[in-house]
Amino acid sequence: MKLRFIIAGIAAVLLAATANGQDLKPVKDKGTKLFGYQDKSKNWVIPPAYFSAKNFKDGLAEVTVKPEKTKLHGIIDESGRVIVPPVCYSVVVNKREKLIMAEREYEPGSGWLWGVYDYEGNEIWAPQFTAAPTFYDGRAVARSCENGLKGLIDTEGQLLIPFENLALDHIAGNYVVLTKDFVRKSYDSRLFKTSEFAYPGYVIPYDPAGDPVRAAAWHVGPIGYRLHRNNLRAIQLVPGRWHASATCSMLQLDWGEGRFVRLEPIEDANVHPGSMVDPYSGKLYTVRAVLCEADGTPVAEVSKWGWLDSEYEEGVVYNAEGNETWMVMRDINCPAMPSFSTSLRRSREINHEDVVNGLGLHSYDLKNMYDPNRYSERAAKIITGENTGITYRFPPEAPSIRLSRTINEIHRAPLFRHRFRMGDIVNCKVKPSDGGAELEITDNFLCHYEDRFSDPSFSMNGEEILYWGPANEYTAILTARQAPHGHEFTKDDVYGSNESFEFAIELYDRFDRYLQTVAVAPSIDYFSDGWIVMEKAGIALRMTGWGSRPSAPDARPGSQGSRPDSRPNDHGNRPGGRHDGPNKIKIAGERIPALFSALNAATDFKKK
Repeated sequence: MKLRFIIAGIAAVLLAATANGQDLKPVKDKGTKLFGYQDKSKNWVIPPAYFSAKNFKDGLAEVTVKPEKTKLHGIIDESGRVIVPPVCYSVVVNKREKLIMAEREYEPGSGWLWGVYDYEGNEIWAPQFTAAPTFYDGRAVARSCENGLKGLIDTEGQLLIPFENLALDHIAGNYVVLTKDFVRKSYDSRLFKTSEFAYPGYVIPYDPAGDPVRAAAWHVGPIGYRLHRNNLRAIQLVPGRWHASATCSMLQLDWGEGRFVRLEPIEDANVHPGSMVDPYSGKLYTVRAVLCEADGTPVAEVSKWGWLDSEYEEGVVYNAEGNETWMVMRDINCPAMPSFSTSLRRSREINHEDVVNGLGLHSYDLKNMYDPNRYSERAAKIITGENTGITYRFPPEAPSIRLSRTINEIHRAPLFRHRFRMGDIVNCKVKPSDGGAELEITDNFLCHYEDRFSDPSFSMNGEEILYWGPANEYTAILTARQAPHGHEFTKDDVYGSNESFEFAIELYDRFDRYLQTVAVAPSIDYFSDGWIVMEKAGIALRMTGWGSRPSAPDARPGSQGSRPDSRPNDHGNRPGGRHDGPNKIKIAGERIPALFSALNAATDFKKK
């Protein structure tokens, strides 16, 4: 029997029941095996019609039906009147606000979404939220199923703050939001804006545009990534007996300052060569390439259609409008030389009959994107994933005058005047040994980020490969900065501040503009043979020229002679060398105590 007939029958039975609903208890009928409600005299007040039923609280009870395999819930009152019909996946009653939150389908096939109802069953908010709003004093934070973003609603059905926020906090009667473009705004209890602060580094994210295929394809293979001019190349394939090779050259695009290209699937109304079908919707898709400004603003379609042709260990080949072959190099910091040749290993031709094979999707993941809840989760993840660590990427606050003098004294040491380039900073694991340590280092440097926003439900953290600029011209320096007092931090026993310090790796562009803090460690644990090891952060830095006089008297940002040269530094010439996988290096020397006197003694260039 179809669900609507079951509900209609239940409603008819309940509406016909007339009795005093006080002290009603759920009872299972032995004949029908269904639950109803009896009074103290064991008379049926609400006839048995439910798979299960609960006690009345505040004049309401939750009841359950099971028309097929799924249990569906509803709300009735003590007269038997249906307040919320039993078509809901979940139901939550807020007695304080006298509201009912119900997770149900707004229309067949729309997916389970949360709506809000009063005790009379009137709909205040139609099903459109991905979680049950928690109301307090007539207001609640809610997350939209359309874009996965948060807003503020009230019990009158009004939208007080639009669904444009990654996070929304209620603090002592005030509201703080983090918008999707990473602006932090504060509002008082009357919702008057009291402050606004834009975080640096925001990039307009890849836009799924409500399309399940676009949402599912984000960060699968090369789709949706920011592809820079050094890792997106025009190639000429040269077949070989054992393996192929490719001649790679710069794409003739107007790259400008910091521009990048995104590959993204779009609907293909013109049925271009290489078009792919979506098995769930029957729509055809192609892959286009869009040139974007450094902040993600689209500039132009540089390839209006194309397809992913083949895959190698070194990268994925993209056919641009049947005229040009491009390769997305897996290494974001590949050689910045105008042209070079590389071997290609382990080729795999890509079948582009459908979007699952042609884009490298999992069929279940694509199917999930047709569910509003899953889609909204992916939309929110795209926004934060494209901006991992934005709230972490600003310089520390200026110290006091006295502390500033101390930090200036600390930074006179050659250790803090050295410029680290691509290949100088690597991830490492440390295994202490007698008289030293063994380092297991890997090539690309992965930065770990965590958000600094106070909303506990907002989580933005992850890892990303450090990008060294379109010509590998970015440089990094070590800085010392004040830290909380604690045994793990480095103590000042030299400069008289009696403070504790931590060490940060800061990245700068070729104009010496601060870009981001890429790592922080409480101490420098080893310094030997030119290797600086921060074990707790899992980072090793190779200091070239160790034991010789530094090339510049002061290489800190803003100082004379500190600008790095812009010559490309290809992989083969990276200081410290390039490694095809984990590489073990042994260094001599004991662990350095967390004291500046010990650190200065270990890094004293004049004695080397």
